[in-house]
Amino acid sequence: METDRHYFLEGLFIIGFSLAAALFFVWLANTGRRDDVTYRIHFAESVSGLALGDPVKFRGVDVGMVKAMVIDPNDPRLVQVDVKLRKEAPVKTDTKATLKLKGITGVVFIELNGGTPNAQSLVAATPEGAIPEIPFEKSGLASVMDQLPKVVEKFSAIEDQTKKVVTDLGEVTGKIKNNPLLKLGSKNKNGGNDK
Repeated sequence: METDRHYFLEGLFIIGFSLAAALFFVWLANTGRRDDVTYRIHFAESVSGLALGDPVKFRGVDVGMVKAMVIDPNDPRLVQVDVKLRKEAPVKTDTKATLKLKGITGVVFIELNGGTPNAQSLVAATPEGAIPEIPFEKSGLASVMDQLPKVVEKFSAIEDQTKKVVTDLGEVTGKIKNNPLLKLGSKNKNGGNDK
């Protein structure tokens, strides 16, 4: 009987210790995150390749992560992305957010740029209780994709002009071939060369 009680107490101690260790690690993981600030960005382009937990960088330095992504309930043309950034991230009223590709894998992250030293902090400029909103700036990739139809149209025009030149050249070559008087080095009536 004494042995059963001893095993019961050991088991109880191990369960209690495991539970305390788990709670400690949860507390440790959340330490320092209470000061993080949530910002909102409205993207007017596809955020394909961006996922929850992806990094947010300020000039290449990690300053936070993507917290939530939804279609904007007020305007379905926009994607509303909430990001959680460290309190010390220098987000100013003139800071802009863009989407950047990470390598050629199609993975996307949010890049923050701007923020002149004399600009006001975005958090300080935002009314109490409102989520500070970082303005969106069209990414270079989106700009290229917007210009793609114009580039294709120009290449198509060049292709049409090239076909016309080749056709004209073929006609001239055919005329020279069919008309012996136009041939270079043809013989004249006296049997000599025209050179």
